Amino acid sequence: MVYFDATLKVEQAQNFGAWDSPGVASLISLMGAGPRGLSGIDNSGNQPGDSLTIHGSLIYRKQGGQWLAEVPQGFTAPRTSLANEGGSTTRENLVNAFSTALNLSPGDTGPQQRKAISDELERSLNNIQGRLSRLKNGYPLAGGPPAGQYARFANAFSLQLKREGISMPVLSTEGGLDNLRLLRQGDAVLALSQSDAAYAAIQGTGAFQSQGPDLALQAIASLYPEPAHVVVSASSSLQQLSDLRGKRVNIGQPGSASRLTALAILEAHNLQPSDLQAVTELDLQQALKALRDDHLDALIQVIGAPTDNIRAASEAFELRLIPLNADAVKRLEAQRPGSFAFSLAVETYPGQIQPVPTLAVASMLLTGEQLTVAEIERLVQLLFARDNQWLENGSIQGVQLSPQNALRELSVPLHSAAEKALQAIQSSRPPLPEG
Repeated sequence: MVYFDATLKVEQAQNFGAWDSPGVASLISLMGAGPRGLSGIDNSGNQPGDSLTIHGSLIYRKQGGQWLAEVPQGFTAPRTSLANEGGSTTRENLVNAFSTALNLSPGDTGPQQRKAISDELERSLNNIQGRLSRLKNGYPLAGGPPAGQYARFANAFSLQLKREGISMPVLSTEGGLDNLRLLRQGDAVLALSQSDAAYAAIQGTGAFQSQGPDLALQAIASLYPEPAHVVVSASSSLQQLSDLRGKRVNIGQPGSASRLTALAILEAHNLQPSDLQAVTELDLQQALKALRDDHLDALIQVIGAPTDNIRAASEAFELRLIPLNADAVKRLEAQRPGSFAFSLAVETYPGQIQPVPTLAVASMLLTGEQLTVAEIERLVQLLFARDNQWLENGSIQGVQLSPQNALRELSVPLHSAAEKALQAIQSSRPPLPEG
C-alpha cells in the first residue's frame, strides 16, 4: 500500500462539478482520494494553470515479478456502531424506560418490539428537536440516515451556515419520503428529497395518495444528480435488468425515495416484485454485505455518484454495474417527472472502463411556507457561495452544485424568492466551462 501526495496542473478549463461529464467523482475514484484529501477545486470552474493537491493511497499486488495497481484505497464506508458498544446510549436508556413504562417483561422486548419503540422515539425526538430549533430561530433540515449521503451533504451545509452565525440542525430520518412528511407536518422547514418523490408529494400520488397533494411544497434548488445503481458481483452472469427475474434483489428501505424509484425501474423493465425470488429492504451497506456473502444477486440504489459505500465495497470484492434499457429509460422519463437519462462516466468507480447508461433524478432542497422571502434569499446565497468548502466538510456531492444546474429537473414550483436570488447569482458570474 502506497500513500502519496500529488499536485496536478489543470491544462484546460474544467468544471469538475458538471452533471453530464467526468468530474470530481471520477478524479477521486481514479486517484484513491477521499473528499478531504482533494483540494483546489473551484466551485466556479477551474482555469488553466490551477493546481489541485491530492492526498491519496493506492494498493499494488505483486504478480509474475511485477507490481500491478489494484483498487485505489480512497475513503471507506462509515462504520456503524454496534449495539451496546461503549456503554448504553441515551436512546437505549430511553428504550429501556419505555419498556418499563409499558410494563413489558424482558421476554416481551425482542428485536421487533424494541425497534417499534425506537422508531416511535426517533419520530418524537425529531418533532421535539424541530420545534425547539424554530424557537431559537434555527432552520431544521430533514436529512437522512446518519451514515447516508444526504446526511453528509446536510452536515456540510450546516457547518457552512454556522460560520455565518446561522443554526441549521440536521434531523436524522429514514430518507427522502420521511423528509417530505416531516416538512409537511411542520417538523422541519427544509428537506432533502428526490425530484420524482417531490412530484408525487405535490400531486398526492403513490406513497402520498392517502395524504393528498402537498400544495405548500416548493423547491429552493436542484442540487446534484442521483443516478440509479444496479449492482451485481463482477462474476455474476447477470448482464441486463431483465435478467433479475427469479433473483434475490434488494430495493432499499421503506422510508427512502430510492425504493420507490427502484420499483418503478423494475416495472419499466416488465418486472414486478412477485417476479423475483426474494425482495429485501436493507440499507445500502447491509445490502452490499449480503451481495458479498452471496445472500443477494443484485441491489438497486438511487444515490449520488460516487457512492462511498459502493466504492468501499469494491475494495473487498469486485463489483459491476448493469445498464438500464434505453426504451425503459424513455418510458420512465415520460411517466415520472423529475427523472432523466444519465450516464455514469468512466472511472466513476474503480475498474469501470465503460460508461453505464442509467436513469437519474435530481436531489432537491425543498421547503414549505414557513420561511420568509428574506430567509430564502439568504439561504440560496449561502448555498451557492463560491467559498463553500464542500470537500473539506466531507461532501463530494456538494461540488456538483451550481446556479446553472439549480433549475434542472424541477418537479415542483420554484419558490419566488429562490428564483430571484438565483437570477442575481447567475447574472454576477461568468458561465462555467462545459466539461
